[in-house]
Amino acid sequence: MSDRRRHFLSGLLALAAAGPLAASPATEEKLKAIMQAAATRPPDAERLRERETLLREAETALAAGDAQTAEQGFDRAAMILHSADTEMGLVRSYMQSGQYRRALAFGAHTAGAHLDVVGGAALYAWLLHAGGQDAIARKLLADAQARAPSQPLVAGVARELASGAPHASGDMLLAPARLAPYSHPNNLAALPRAARMVAAGTLVDEGRMALVPARAVAGSRRLWVRNGLGQLVPASAMPVRGESGVALLRLGSPLPAPSMGTVPADVFPGAVAFAVAYAQTNDAGAAWPLLRTGFVGAATGAQGDRELDLSMHRGLAPGGPVFDQAGRLAGIALPEYAGGAGGARLVAAPRLRAAFAGRVALPASSEAGRLGPDAVYEAALRSTLQVIAAR
Repeated sequence: MSDRRRHFLSGLLALAAAGPLAASPATEEKLKAIMQAAATRPPDAERLRERETLLREAETALAAGDAQTAEQGFDRAAMILHSADTEMGLVRSYMQSGQYRRALAFGAHTAGAHLDVVGGAALYAWLLHAGGQDAIARKLLADAQARAPSQPLVAGVARELASGAPHASGDMLLAPARLAPYSHPNNLAALPRAARMVAAGTLVDEGRMALVPARAVAGSRRLWVRNGLGQLVPASAMPVRGESGVALLRLGSPLPAPSMGTVPADVFPGAVAFAVAYAQTNDAGAAWPLLRTGFVGAATGAQGDRELDLSMHRGLAPGGPVFDQAGRLAGIALPEYAGGAGGARLVAAPRLRAAFAGRVALPASSEAGRLGPDAVYEAALRSTLQVIAAR
């Protein structure tokens, strides 16, 4: 092992206490198998051609939404050659099947074992930032920039992470280090050119309904929602009742939903919370959501909504879920009332239960254990939606 690689891997271990870098037993076994295969004799030309075919077929399967077939193809390619492009494909396959923690563990290996391919570090840093691990992401990206100061992908990722609300575009959407899920299955073509993301949304009622900002969908003739796995379905707005500022969408077909209860009572001021939403953008491209950690503030407005840290929603689309430390839905984030400082407010789950009683199931949970941000983010990949509209 080179001194440079040994130094980088030591840095990863030093950062482990601050982030979710531990590999699961299944991931460790897969890494062991890949490394053992790499220790054998180099593949001949025929095996290399087979590998290229496997990579193309796996990427095609991933673009079509078949993450399981894609993973199998990338696995077979990895047994032929220990290479960064194959491992980045595996990381993205895990992400597109909702396995964020597994993607992180494999991403750590890819970033550390292939220092000459900065795409692995860029992808890993992007995923760390998305899951709320910004300090580690910036450190890893700075190391990658020092190794390849003129590499466009690294420079682009650095600019986006510095913005606080990164959005992948252009070369960042190219394989193998694609920094977003694919929209599938082939539904992106069904979106009109004028379609735009207008808000974030929160999946509820076992994947049949979504809570979204009422103002964002008012007057829209056609609506769609898409989760962090890239799954896109049409939706229709239901009549708004009350003054919560929240509308209810009925999905054309259910999306996979995590097991997620709601808090039984309002969270108290000063409580730690996780807000998840998408970077505010005018296009309709698929993306991974972003998690922010902060504190719930005091009550605001006549309805008793709670203030949220300004840092929790700066640059993000309104309407995303806010979770407590047990991973329960604490409410959804909406823009602050007129006359405020431009921040966000929490429309709490108990108020949502009352506003939508008889129309949508929002069961309370007594769960009191604490989850890390990586576990919350993994569930949020399914429950946090892009709301897309076209007039």
